[in-house]
Amino acid sequence: MSNSDFPDLLGPLAPLQTEPDIMEIVVDAPDRVYIVKSGTAGALVEAGVKFDSAEALRGVIDAALALGGIKLSPEQSTGEVRLPDGSRLVAVVPPTAVDGPYLVIRKPDNDVFTWDKLLKIGTLSSEAHTLLMKAIYYRVNILVAGNDGSGKTYIANLMAESLPAEARVIVVANAFEMPVRHPRRIHLEVGGPANLSMAGILETAAKMRPDWLVIGDMYGPEAMKAVQLMRAGHRTITTLYASSPEDALTRLESMCLMANPGLGLTEIRAMVAASIGLISYQQNFTLPDYRIKVTRIVEVQGIANDRYLLQPLFTYNIEEGKLEPTDAYEGWAERTRRRITHG
Repeated sequence: MSNSDFPDLLGPLAPLQTEPDIMEIVVDAPDRVYIVKSGTAGALVEAGVKFDSAEALRGVIDAALALGGIKLSPEQSTGEVRLPDGSRLVAVVPPTAVDGPYLVIRKPDNDVFTWDKLLKIGTLSSEAHTLLMKAIYYRVNILVAGNDGSGKTYIANLMAESLPAEARVIVVANAFEMPVRHPRRIHLEVGGPANLSMAGILETAAKMRPDWLVIGDMYGPEAMKAVQLMRAGHRTITTLYASSPEDALTRLESMCLMANPGLGLTEIRAMVAASIGLISYQQNFTLPDYRIKVTRIVEVQGIANDRYLLQPLFTYNIEEGKLEPTDAYEGWAERTRRRITHG
């Protein structure tokens, strides 16, 4: 089915799907349809369309999921599919959806971000950009963390696209989540019709001779597999929801513990500290205008007294509205070079 034909399957949602300014469509009931427009910081507004009935809504869900070979039932009441235009459709039907069915469509972001653009709008400073490029050169494992809508994926994508052209890059994520443009990139999709787990796909990716792994948002046991692969020498860029760099490490160790409760927290913490070299943390600022900004970049130096040793390299000066280097920034490259040379 062509990109131009498939919107007809969506019934009353078809004109919303083809409207370029609409980024998300949310259906909470046949007569409760909402949209999110670009540049509105995620604000839900009424769409002005509705379905005739719950049965009509269910018909659209079934038709869309059938594109991916998925059929819902009382035993399998949730489904997710990538639509022909790259959008991601997630549906939940009864009995899980108590008043359902429910439906969310999230379109791919076609706004192409570049380092030049992020530098121009003040997402990060030129010095911070230089640091991130040096981290790639030194093959440092990078964790990109932040809150919702903070631009984690933008930064991770750009880092992946900045990897050497001769590097073999394996992306493990939702296809629409990490649209990495790199000449030697291959993409292993999480979920999809095969419903494969990220942890299982990471195991496969590690056997496919990656020079770099690029991993989408981690939420569960895949974190343990990612940490194990990083410790085994697989260079990695990954993303994680967190409220601070410290929270990112805490969340990472919690997910590792859930995957392997037989290990103690001290052992898990040592594994995490040995795996991550750098954390780039960003936030979204809704006032006075909606902007994403890198607010902290920290070096993970190890463990002392069972606590993470974090060395701030860049911090955000709220009064000045800019990202500023710390005194430790100047020595980072030499410390990293010595660590690589001497182990």
